[in-house]
Amino acid sequence: MKLFLENKTTIKALDEKTLQAIGDSVLLYEGQNPENIAVGVYFVDKKEIEQINTQYRHKSIPTDVITFRLLEGEKKLISKENFFYDYDESIGGVYIGEIFICLDVAKEQADDFAHSFMREVAELYVHGMLHILWHNHEEEGERALMRASEEAQFPLLNKLIKK
Repeated sequence: MKLFLENKTTIKALDEKTLQAIGDSVLLYEGQNPENIAVGVYFVDKKEIEQINTQYRHKSIPTDVITFRLLEGEKKLISKENFFYDYDESIGGVYIGEIFICLDVAKEQADDFAHSFMREVAELYVHGMLHILWHNHEEEGERALMRASEEAQFPLLNKLIKK
């Protein structure tokens, strides 16, 4: 996977290598080839996530993660053939979406869930990746499927990130 990472805060978060490993794992679990895929990840503060949330979701509150999937249509293999018009030769793949993670909210939630800040950021990143890959949690069945996909990543997160 090609990763475009920008930390727009002063808070140190997960590094590119760790995000790359997690992203590749999610893609493989979901039956995708990481070589064909690019994702943007932005670490932001409460002010910026609230602006994004207000503009795109019409909710004037900060949130933990917002994801923008750039691919339309039903879930399918992400490839040059299936997404010909979305394929970008300059990056050698399809730019599938962007994930905005609020590090301020992640810190608060890490305390609430009694795990490390880095673990919370990793879980939010997995959650965002799954949204880009057509997962949703609006209905109970979808929520259970998405949760199972999240939990499938926990062994890797346990290995990469200290509690």
